Amino acid sequence: MAPNVVVVAAEPGQLKAQFTVAEEHLNAGGTLHGGYTAYLVDVLSTAALMTVPPNLAGVSVDLSVAYMKAAKAGDVVTVDALTLKVGRQLGFSSVDLRNDAGQLLAQGKHTKFLI
Repeated sequence: MAPNVVVVAAEPGQLKAQFTVAEEHLNAGGTLHGGYTAYLVDVLSTAALMTVPPNLAGVSVDLSVAYMKAAKAGDVVTVDALTLKVGRQLGFSSVDLRNDAGQLLAQGKHTKFLI
């Protein structure tokens, strides 16, 4: 689903990935589709969460995304996923998407129930 997203760094609880916005990522307005952004928040925060014991993917109980700036085709986007806390039953994550200028494009929050 995201073959052009490349993980460039990872350590326990953290993951950094990059991708270049392509035509298939655009909405009707010609900017990065909000659904694709939400998908990346889901998938990359889950990957970061799985690097922290008990190393479970869990299931989503809450996911939100705030969209702050548009990205266009050809823009390189860096995604930083951070596991904020892992408790007995819940894991909490934050994800920032930034452009090459370091401007915040979107910020996601993700809570997962750890089965």
